[in-house]
Amino acid sequence: MTAADPPPDAAERERAQERERRIGERLNYQLFALERAARVGAFLAALLLWVLFYALSGRPQVFIWAALMHGVQALRYYMLWRTERDHPPARYPNHLPSRAVAHVVPLLVAASVAWGLAPWILLPPGQPQTLAPVMIVILFGMIGASIAPIMPRRSAVLGWLAPITLMLALRFAWEGDTLGWVMCACTLLFGATIGRFALIEHRMHVAMIGAQLDNETLTAQVLAHARELQRLNQERNRFFASASHDLRQPVHALALFSRALQRDLAGHALQPVADRVVQATDSVSGLLNGMLDISRIDAGAVHANWTLVAVDQIFLALAQQFEPPAQEAGIELRFHTGPQVLVTDPDLVLRVLSNFIDNAIKYAGQGRGRMLISARVRRRRLRLAVWDTGAGIAPEHLPHLFDEFYQVGNPQRDVTHGLGIGLAIVRRLAQLLDGAVGVRSRLGRGSVFWLELPRDKPLPPRAAAPAHAAVAAPRTAAQRPLRVLLLDDEAAVGEAIRLWLAPHCARIEITQTLAAASALVQAEPAGFDAFIVDFRLAGAEDGIAATAVLRECAGQPVPTVLVTGDTDPARVRAAYASGLAVMFKPVQPDALLQLLRQLADPAAPASVTAEEQGQIDLQPVLIKRGKLSLQ
Repeated sequence: MTAADPPPDAAERERAQERERRIGERLNYQLFALERAARVGAFLAALLLWVLFYALSGRPQVFIWAALMHGVQALRYYMLWRTERDHPPARYPNHLPSRAVAHVVPLLVAASVAWGLAPWILLPPGQPQTLAPVMIVILFGMIGASIAPIMPRRSAVLGWLAPITLMLALRFAWEGDTLGWVMCACTLLFGATIGRFALIEHRMHVAMIGAQLDNETLTAQVLAHARELQRLNQERNRFFASASHDLRQPVHALALFSRALQRDLAGHALQPVADRVVQATDSVSGLLNGMLDISRIDAGAVHANWTLVAVDQIFLALAQQFEPPAQEAGIELRFHTGPQVLVTDPDLVLRVLSNFIDNAIKYAGQGRGRMLISARVRRRRLRLAVWDTGAGIAPEHLPHLFDEFYQVGNPQRDVTHGLGIGLAIVRRLAQLLDGAVGVRSRLGRGSVFWLELPRDKPLPPRAAAPAHAAVAAPRTAAQRPLRVLLLDDEAAVGEAIRLWLAPHCARIEITQTLAAASALVQAEPAGFDAFIVDFRLAGAEDGIAATAVLRECAGQPVPTVLVTGDTDPARVRAAYASGLAVMFKPVQPDALLQLLRQLADPAAPASVTAEEQGQIDLQPVLIKRGKLSLQ
């Protein structure tokens, strides 16, 4: 607390005073609104009373009371109109300051006195037995109906009920006979009862408005906290996206440099060192790609390709991949399934189950028993589960296993154990499959991770059944030297790409600005087979706009690879929406070279099915040793 901050007691008093002020303003508004609503009824009641008594008695004094009563009502109506004019509902939707209703209570007192004069002026002297009951019925009904309009303010209750009750009681007491005293007592009792009810209603109404204001305050605080959390989350996402991009730039260059070094040192005594550098670079690239996978899923860039698939074929692919590492770890791998088929994406299912199996092998330890991969029907869903007899997981960790960056048994955050995002990716993939993931575990007994998928999902009209995932086929494109133009404002990246592609290119031009790249293309429009353009460039242009400029200079849609290190979902969506071939930093050098050759020869076949190869081979779509890659 600073010197300028008020003490806690003073601050509490200020909050209490502010709350009382707001309650008062709400009550003022309701008093005004109810007064406005009751004006027609009050006018009709007064009109009925004097017309009836003039018809019954014929006394001219009736007009004196009528003029007095309607004059007070006219003044009240004028003040209500002026209040509404000076305080329009657009500015005062549910509250009014005290000065806006300062006239209400005095005019209520005046109206109460006017009504209290009714029996004194309208009743003929010496004839209370004839007209007094009529007077009581009308006035008592009017007093009872006045509870709602006067209830918002205690002063309004007292200012209205006290004069009319006392003046009416005195008029009957003035008669002096038994009937007069009885009507006097009834009037006092009725007025006291109505006043008590009105005050109780007032207290309840004040409490209700106070609770409403408290709820509004709490709601505003919750919304403010939600907005603050949203802002912090956006800042966190921007920070991670920026940090990821800045980190990917040097790793991207390092990957290209290391592969070029490994290639040039082939057969040299230093080749093992180069191999270690490549291995370390690939490890860092794998960690960065894990963060990219989440961004691509959140951006909606990953879609499920629905097809009718046999579960035993998925299990066969898992067996082909994981039996060797399981045997090395001393784990017996078993599969249990029936002739189940379902509509799903076999690629994504393989990714999920591969992550479960790889984790089970990784954390099982040497020679830790058996592992079972099963498929069991559970009503309208099919549960694909991975059972292990490993060390198990403590119960306090289970609710958080599928959260981002959550790891068990890695308090030092050793990056060799990953970033803790593998299961977070698995959860997102399960949602893409309209499924769910779960886990049960017992310390010392083992764990079971499962993926539940719907069994009754209809096959989309465009899908063929049954089908297996398409697998990549070797390219037959001519291995002619390429002519490539690179646009990247990072000099180190440009030099790295030049070193890597130089042996495979007849020409490679490195530019750092759009102006320089445009000049080269304009000088020789047909001089390049492909462009490599960075998404985030210096200045106002981005890679998508720069590609459009370069293609315009070339006069043709030159094949372009858009390279980006951004992981922000919005920028990932923009990259895919461009229609360009997209690669994410750090780019695998071999993949970049292969993509350039494919783009340079679009007539080359892209893929063949597994059936055309004469065997079931889903290996190309599997995770490499548990590292999920959506590229």
